[in-house]
Amino acid sequence: MTRVVCHADPADVPARRADGDVHVVLYGRGRVPDGVARLGAGVMDAVSRIGLALRDDAFDFLTVALAVTAADTFVLREDAEDRWSRRLEVEIPLVDPRPWDPVRVRLEGALRFLSGDDWRLTFGPGGPAGPSRAVIDGRRRRIDLTRSDCACLFSGGLDSYVGALDLIAAGRRPLLVSHAYRGDRRYQDRTAHALPVVCARFSANAHPTWSGPTDVSMRTRSFNFLAYGTAAATALSQTRGGRRVELWVPENGLIALNAPLTPRRIGSHSTRTTHPHFLGSIQAIVDAVGLPVAIANPLRHETKGEMVTRHAGDPTFVSQAVRTVSCGKWKRDGRQCGRCVPCLIRRASFHAAEVPDTTGYRSTALGPVLRDADLRDDLAAVLAATRRARVAAMEPWVLQAGPLPDAGPERNGCVEVFRRGIGELGRFLEANGVP
Repeated sequence: MTRVVCHADPADVPARRADGDVHVVLYGRGRVPDGVARLGAGVMDAVSRIGLALRDDAFDFLTVALAVTAADTFVLREDAEDRWSRRLEVEIPLVDPRPWDPVRVRLEGALRFLSGDDWRLTFGPGGPAGPSRAVIDGRRRRIDLTRSDCACLFSGGLDSYVGALDLIAAGRRPLLVSHAYRGDRRYQDRTAHALPVVCARFSANAHPTWSGPTDVSMRTRSFNFLAYGTAAATALSQTRGGRRVELWVPENGLIALNAPLTPRRIGSHSTRTTHPHFLGSIQAIVDAVGLPVAIANPLRHETKGEMVTRHAGDPTFVSQAVRTVSCGKWKRDGRQCGRCVPCLIRRASFHAAEVPDTTGYRSTALGPVLRDADLRDDLAAVLAATRRARVAAMEPWVLQAGPLPDAGPERNGCVEVFRRGIGELGRFLEANGVP
């Protein structure tokens, strides 16, 4: 088991450290001792711009999320016994650990479901505090919370664009919450500017750094994103007399479920960032801690094609939709690959909505991809899934990704959106000469 020890201040890091331990300074600026990691300075800066002192429990949620991000980043999967599932012991100092101790086991289970790792969390006192009143008052540029009535995660991708549009059309004014990794901010800005009204925005980058190697699987990224959203929604609650505030997490139902396309993709190799079981687990933790936030995915029963079809009559939407980013590999050269699972679902959605897809993919024709042993893995898996869907029972298949809500409309909605989503992929492949 790898021990990850988090600190509120560089001065807290011991001079003598055990071999194999990873020491991390949270919200750290300036110099840290050699061999010590740091992250979160940008998060502290973002929190200072909301114009009020964030509740300690919401700030401690950010601290927990940063500690989890540190462990996920600075401990390599390739060093695990099976080269994937790590055993992680994370020591986290909090402003007030008392609300978090009762949910520790539940939180460890949620993280295990999300990342496939074995988590052991320890909460202690003396954690980093939020920005001081003097720092908050000294900010010239602040986030205007006065017009926002809910928070919405906003990656700048197609789903979050639709989610924000839907809220605005319903008369809501969301506070857009973004996880601005390097390169993401540009297309997040572009998509936000395409919205019909100006929305306030909360954006931060954890920016984990150290001198050692880092892991790039990033299975817990969504937990950090949810912590940002919870902090933003809590800030809104504080300006509204403590009433409960919605945190919307827009993601199409097929991707949210992410049932394994083939048997070998079962388990932690399939991301579970917005799976209903994970979101439900986080909601239970938020409720137990006492945070006034209601988390929901408004698109959980829609396919991506159904989402695009609803907005296909809007020329502004069509022009912006093709400029959003869906590919997880686009940062390599600034282009979307066109052949990974997210890209194929995106392309199938435009096909279903009869919207011309002018995205400049690296791989447009699918036939050559299917014949290339180095490129075809995702496409072959999608093709296998579309064939399997002709005969397979859907509910047992969907359950392979994780528990579903109890019997009723929610459960049926999950099964049926998976069926329709696989159907969209099948029709897209057939139209492109991939039977």
